[in-house]
Amino acid sequence: MKKLRILTVCILAMTCQTFAQQRIDVSLTLAHNIFITGEPVVIQAKVTNQTRDPLEFGEGAKDAFFIEVSKDSRYNELSPESDKPFIKSFTLMPGNAFERHLEADKWFSLYENGKYLIRAVVVHGSMRYESPVKTFDVLPGIPLKQGLQMFSFRKHLQRNFTLVQWTRAQSKHLFLRIEDEPDGLVWDTIDLGEIYQDEEPKLDIAPNGEVAVFHRINADYYLRTVIWSLPDSVEIAERNSLLSAEASAAKRVRSTYGDTQKTAEEKQSSWWKFWK
Repeated sequence: MKKLRILTVCILAMTCQTFAQQRIDVSLTLAHNIFITGEPVVIQAKVTNQTRDPLEFGEGAKDAFFIEVSKDSRYNELSPESDKPFIKSFTLMPGNAFERHLEADKWFSLYENGKYLIRAVVVHGSMRYESPVKTFDVLPGIPLKQGLQMFSFRKHLQRNFTLVQWTRAQSKHLFLRIEDEPDGLVWDTIDLGEIYQDEEPKLDIAPNGEVAVFHRINADYYLRTVIWSLPDSVEIAERNSLLSAEASAAKRVRSTYGDTQKTAEEKQSSWWKFWK
C-alpha cells in the first residue's frame, strides 16, 4: 500500500512537471504609462514557446496572436478597427521566443482621454495564454500654443496644430498634436523632446506647408523642428539644434581671451621655474 502511494505521488509529480513544461509564456511592456492624445501607443510583446510543438502564426494558421484593449474596465473591450494581422506569418520553434514592437493605436481607436487596459494573447490548441494586464492613460497635455493651417486647393480642410507640455521621465516634454477638421482625422502626435524652464515655444506655419517649431531644450541650446504638412501627409523634414545667444557669446569670449589667459599662465609658470 505504501509503495502504491509513493508510485501515485511520483506519477502526479511527473504529470505536473510535464504540464508545467507544456506552456506558452506571454508578456507585454508599455513604452510609457501615460500617452498624449494622438501619440503612438508603443508596446513590446514577447512570446516564449515552452511546448513541444512549433507555433504557427499568420493568416489561416493553426495558432493566433493578438492584442486586447479595454476602456476604463476589462468588461468594456474595444473592437479592432483594422483587420490587418498583428504579426506576419512565421513559425516559432519549441524553446524559442520572439519579441515584437507594435503600435496599438494602429488597430484600436485610442483618442478618447481616459484609462485603458491592454494585454497580449496567444491561442494554441484551443488553449488561451495571456500576458498580465497593463494599464495606461491617454491625456490631452497642457496646451501652450495653437496654430491653424488652410489649404488653397481644399478650402473645406483645416489643420489644427497644438503645442502641449507634459512631464515624462521626470522632465518636461513638448508635444505637437495635429488634427484635421471637419473630418476629425488625428495625425500621430510628435514628441519634440525636453522643454527648458517653461520658456514659451514658437510655432510658425508657412503657406507652402512648412511648419516650424522652435523651443529651448536646455540652458545652451534650442531645437528647431521642421515638418512638411500637406493635405494627405505629415512628415518630419529636419531637426536642428541651435546654440543660444548667451552661450554663443560666452563661447566667443572664451575663444578670444582663453589663449591670452593661457599664455599669461605659462609665462608665470616659466618665471617661477627660472627663479627656482
